[in-house]
Amino acid sequence: MSARAPHPLAPSRSRRTGVAALGLPLALLVAVPPAAAAGALPAAGDVVVTNTETVQARMDADGRLQVARVYDQLAFSGKGTTTVSNPVSTQGLRNLDGFGGHTLRDGALQTTVTVDGRQRQRTVSDFTGELPVSVDVEYRLDGEKVSAGAVVGRSGTLEVRYTVTNLTTRQDEVTYDDGTGKQATATAETVIPFVGQLTTTLPPSFTAVTSDEANMAGDGRGGTKMSYTMTLFPPIGSATAEFGYAAQITGGRVPPANVSVLPVSPLTSPSFKGGSASYAGGAESGIALTQGATEIDGNLLKLRDGAATLLDGLLQLQAGADQLAAGLNDTAAPGAAQLADGVATVDGGAAEIASGARSLDAGAGQLAAGAATLDAGLTSAGAKVPELLGGLTTVSEGLATMDRGLEQMYTKIGGVPAQAQPIQEGITRLQGGVTALLDGLTTLQGLQADLRDVYGVLGSTTAVVTAATDPRQMGALHQLFTGLAAQTADPTQRAQFQGLAAMYNPASYAGAPTTPVSLGPAFAGLAGVTGSVVTRLGAARCGLSNTVSADCPLDESGLAKAPGLREGLALTAGGIDQLTAGVVKEVQAGVGVAGQTKDDKTLRGGVASLTAGVGQLSAGGQTLVGGLGQLSAGASTLRDGSSQLAGGAGQLAAGSSRLVAGTGRLTAGADQLADGLRTAADGSVTLADGLGTAADGAPALVDGATRLSDDGTSVLVRTGADTAADYGVKYAVIKAGADRAANESMAYGGPDGAASVTAYSIDIAGAEGAAASSLGRGIAAVALFGLGALLAGFARRRFV
Repeated sequence: MSARAPHPLAPSRSRRTGVAALGLPLALLVAVPPAAAAGALPAAGDVVVTNTETVQARMDADGRLQVARVYDQLAFSGKGTTTVSNPVSTQGLRNLDGFGGHTLRDGALQTTVTVDGRQRQRTVSDFTGELPVSVDVEYRLDGEKVSAGAVVGRSGTLEVRYTVTNLTTRQDEVTYDDGTGKQATATAETVIPFVGQLTTTLPPSFTAVTSDEANMAGDGRGGTKMSYTMTLFPPIGSATAEFGYAAQITGGRVPPANVSVLPVSPLTSPSFKGGSASYAGGAESGIALTQGATEIDGNLLKLRDGAATLLDGLLQLQAGADQLAAGLNDTAAPGAAQLADGVATVDGGAAEIASGARSLDAGAGQLAAGAATLDAGLTSAGAKVPELLGGLTTVSEGLATMDRGLEQMYTKIGGVPAQAQPIQEGITRLQGGVTALLDGLTTLQGLQADLRDVYGVLGSTTAVVTAATDPRQMGALHQLFTGLAAQTADPTQRAQFQGLAAMYNPASYAGAPTTPVSLGPAFAGLAGVTGSVVTRLGAARCGLSNTVSADCPLDESGLAKAPGLREGLALTAGGIDQLTAGVVKEVQAGVGVAGQTKDDKTLRGGVASLTAGVGQLSAGGQTLVGGLGQLSAGASTLRDGSSQLAGGAGQLAAGSSRLVAGTGRLTAGADQLADGLRTAADGSVTLADGLGTAADGAPALVDGATRLSDDGTSVLVRTGADTAADYGVKYAVIKAGADRAANESMAYGGPDGAASVTAYSIDIAGAEGAAASSLGRGIAAVALFGLGALLAGFARRRFV
């Protein structure tokens, strides 16, 4: 059964602050109410005004409202004259300090007083508003629901349940930080925060008294004193409080009870500001988590972009390596083999020339030795000279062809560096991508290390969460640990996160007794996962470069650090430079240029000297022809001609020997060139294959960074935003309640500038006979005046 239908309390006519103390029949409940003033404010001159409103309501034993009055007291202290306008209920208004009249204006009591010390004025009138709380009473005798009157004179097991409900609930728009720095709006239930106490004393005929909610003590006369404390505002408490007791009774009766409530500010009250601060801290933690996860996600996207750049560089480098391999295998190596074959042919011809020159030298000697054989020798010589001249012409033409081939090879081999240039450019881009990737990994590892340290500190926290009273918080934690269990590859960590997700599943606690669950293991688990991520990021950085950390692993020798990708690229770039420069320099140096001779020890120099020797041979043959003609003209010149012939033959023999030596060196150099180009061709194929493998693996790095962003850090961002919103809305509800208490908690309001407070005392009559009821009303009246005196005294001590 409830008191009256709920409706909002009448707001005060001006914004006020103050303090209150509520006197109870068995205890004094002192709290800092939301309508408290920041300090004592004099109404005029040096007079300080304190206003207290005490609403006294009486219900019958079944919870039906019988009557409600408001006792209003103005307390003045100081010295001087002041006029105050105090809003009151004008219905049934009476002066409790005498028989004087009242001056009313617009529903307010107008009073002018002259004070020298202390003075007070008290009035009583009918309470015309609605009580801010309702009280329902239920009786069960031996399990059957009965009225209070049905308990009187009975024996058995009596169960009494009281339900007190805050009736100021309404839907308000509240604002909060959504975790990204933006203000969001939500519709939430707010109430005027009330705290209170229900007290009753059970007679000695009540035995075996039990209660799950009450504070119990003996009253010294065989009875049992019981009190219940209520916090009638969420999220710290609940808008509804339910409690009661059970007892064995004989000659049954229902003892009276009293419910006392007063408004309180959860932001300033010592009893509740700690709880309010915890909700504010939860919202700030959610914001910090969202911001940190957003920054990590941004860095992962940078890592993904850097990996994509790396992939482009690898593809370009692979294309250049393919071109190099094709050039060496398809052109340079086959050309060098052809050159070696041609030089071998030249070497054979030079050997034949040398042999013929030696034979010519021997024939010239024979010619000089005997003139008798002159005719036969001249006949033989005349027949062979044309053949000799033709052979020399052929040799001369072959040497010219060889010189043109050597010139063409010199020109083409000079283009090798230009063909290798795309490889160098690809390596340069690859090195830039590695540097960007290292920067992203370094930033990411630092952020993960900071997050691991934060989780390590939070792992020792003693904070707890209770499932049944905070299902939204449990749902957020359940979602967080379910996502982490899906992400981790470690079976032990996965089992731990799955266990935590099950612990924080709100469905597991529906309708069941609740047990506080520590948050420490959860954050300890997060610290372990984040530490593993830090270790893996360190290994990834060492794989990119062995100079990023002193902890990078050593190579197989154990004497130096294992090279990373950046060091391997530097070695590749240097090798390509050495390869192109070395091959071009050695080949061009061996081939030579036009204008060189055999003294320059080059192929073209040797060919030039050989060509000159052949020219000399041709000139000698022409001379021989002329000599033979002269021989027929006169034998007198035979000795001179034969001597010249012998000298020319000697020179020919010496030149041909040198030609053989040069062609031998040319053959060895050509073979060495062919072998070197074949080795270079094989190395270029290996290089192209390695770059192809690297290019094939690079997309996995891009895909991994994208997946980590989509399935990891994005989940953290959403979880942090949900946590910030949950705690942010709850803290906004607390602030809205404090604001309502500051502006709406007075029953009728107080004078401007005065310290004002309203308390509510609801007496629930007992069922025990008329005499006892009258006695109870008398005691309640005495307690009511005591309550007003306590309120005024406490407010005066607070503000004077």
